[in-house]
Amino acid sequence: MVCATQQGSLGELTLDFCPLYEQKTCKNFMKSKSPLAREYRGERLQALSLRQARFIDAIAARIFPTTDTPGAVEAEAVFYIDRALAGAYAHLRSQYARALRALDKAARGKFGAAFVKLGGEQQDSILADLESGNIAALPNGAEFFELLRSHVLEGVFGEPNYGGNKDMIGWKLVGFPGQQWGYPETYINKKVDLAPVVWEGLPKKPDPS
Repeated sequence: MVCATQQGSLGELTLDFCPLYEQKTCKNFMKSKSPLAREYRGERLQALSLRQARFIDAIAARIFPTTDTPGAVEAEAVFYIDRALAGAYAHLRSQYARALRALDKAARGKFGAAFVKLGGEQQDSILADLESGNIAALPNGAEFFELLRSHVLEGVFGEPNYGGNKDMIGWKLVGFPGQQWGYPETYINKKVDLAPVVWEGLPKKPDPS
């Protein structure tokens, strides 16, 4: 089952990774002097191109879809992945590039259109092929699917300061109280009903003056 956490069909997207899709297009894109050239949904991209961000956002929408509660798109998991690929996960950028290229090629071959242009059921079908390792151009497709799925979930449920989990959407979904410094009671066998809070560094010592 491709949809990992919430029920629903998988969502929509496009592709590109600067080594990754069309080198010529990418080079021209990177030369653009427009301050909005790599802005997506109001955020400045750090590692992804605009096309890549749309592609990953669409995949995330199928893995953790919006139902009667917010999904990966609302949690802005794509921006977590973007920041991670610009930092701790930088070594995975070429792997993302190859996989996205293969995924789009598979979509065109199977349904005659780019992945982001497909309907939800068709996108699910392509992602199911990826998950089962049935995309010929991507021998390690199953491994990449698990990697990408993990990154999407990290973006939904991780610390918001890393770029995802907008407005603590993921924490609110599961009732996680976040980075509390203490609790007014023990909450043994009782639901924690505190509003979640994010990490803002160690508390400052009171001014002796």
